[in-house]
Amino acid sequence: MNELGVPKIGLLPLMLEMYKKYSPELVNKQKPFIDDIEKRLKAFSDVSKAGVCTNRIEIRAEIRKFEAYEIDLMVVIFISYATSMAALSPLLETNIPVLLFSTTPKSSMAEGMSMEDIMLNHGVHGYMDLANVLKRNGRRYFFVSGKKDSDEVYREIELCARVSRVKNILHNSVIGIAGYTFDGMGDLGVDITYLNAALGPEIRHVPLTVIADKISKVNEKELEKEMNNDVKNYNVDKSIDREIHVESNRFYLGLLKIINEFSLNAFTMHFQAILENPDIKTIPFLAISKLQSNGLAYAGEGDLVGATGNLLLRYLFGDTLFTETFCPDFKGGRIVMGHMGESNPAFGKKTVLRRKKFVFGKAIDPVIADVEMQQGRASVLNLGIVENNRFQMIVYMGEICKKIHGSADVDMPYFHFKPDIPLERFLYEYSMAGGTHHIAMTKGDRREELKKLSGILDVDMIILE
Repeated sequence: MNELGVPKIGLLPLMLEMYKKYSPELVNKQKPFIDDIEKRLKAFSDVSKAGVCTNRIEIRAEIRKFEAYEIDLMVVIFISYATSMAALSPLLETNIPVLLFSTTPKSSMAEGMSMEDIMLNHGVHGYMDLANVLKRNGRRYFFVSGKKDSDEVYREIELCARVSRVKNILHNSVIGIAGYTFDGMGDLGVDITYLNAALGPEIRHVPLTVIADKISKVNEKELEKEMNNDVKNYNVDKSIDREIHVESNRFYLGLLKIINEFSLNAFTMHFQAILENPDIKTIPFLAISKLQSNGLAYAGEGDLVGATGNLLLRYLFGDTLFTETFCPDFKGGRIVMGHMGESNPAFGKKTVLRRKKFVFGKAIDPVIADVEMQQGRASVLNLGIVENNRFQMIVYMGEICKKIHGSADVDMPYFHFKPDIPLERFLYEYSMAGGTHHIAMTKGDRREELKKLSGILDVDMIILE
């Protein structure tokens, strides 16, 4: 549903044009060096290797090939010094992310080094020359330096390739919206043309008549199978009678068909808007929970920016949870996280299907997935828009707490989260930074990856720590 796939890397070796005349043997001597780097990159990516380039015409021609192949990241290596002006124009003309890999065939240049060693290992000032002119022209680039056989170096390049792949695939992503954005929620507002131009997703409206039609045409045999799967996969509370269970699963199966037929990578809906079609009988809280578990990125209340934030986490890390800062627990230094009825069973150690008493419109009571969250470290991302109409990422870390039981009348999925910084300071810094009320969460410490992602997306980032 939201698979990132293997990154595509274009390997671009550069050499000084003067050496064609005075050191023509250099290309052959450096072939093992280039081939070794290619082999190591192939361990985590699909690699297209260019010929050794020395001037703008050659570099431009190879980049055009990379573009045709839809390369995610261009890795530039110097097999000798090469002038920056040979590469500058072609690199400014393309949107492919660039990584300068400052490495050498020989890792030690010390006692006993020869003139040939110097000839084969003097590309470092070429990287400096090129980095300067790229910086001077506002062209973003990654820079990685180290031994050509260092595992740590290639892990860094792999991360850069993955975030570049996210940037690329975002421009082929579609977010579906059913209904409209919750009236009055100003922090959710976004110009969809701006969202598409700045980050890439296309927005597609899903008509309520189409949703109602898909729900009505759910195959009964398929429905019965899904009902049985729920009994196998979850604990089904006695509050759930067959009528509401059937209707919630009918909505899930209908919505699943829409997600596939519309080729949606993310989805958002406003629960009250959904009910404006009289043929829709309940709210798809169970459907959303199952779809999130299956890989759909989501945000509630018609929040297209929030859906995009969840999509970023889903692409980069494989899982994401849409949630919201619901209540502060000042005494415990924690936050009650949750939303009206959506959750993600993939984050839980146990899931109970429960009935929710719905009082915000005329509808059959929906089924919710009450997920007991797995304890552990988690990273939170807030994607929002701040001054000068700029996208901004706020990232913070914390701990998903052991289940704290509320009273029996709590009929929304929730969990407690303890931020790493004191709660009062967190609330102050988050609001002073302009954070919105919807967030995306993923497992583990993901700050370094998100730093890289913010850079490649040209989005400002604030880390609360």
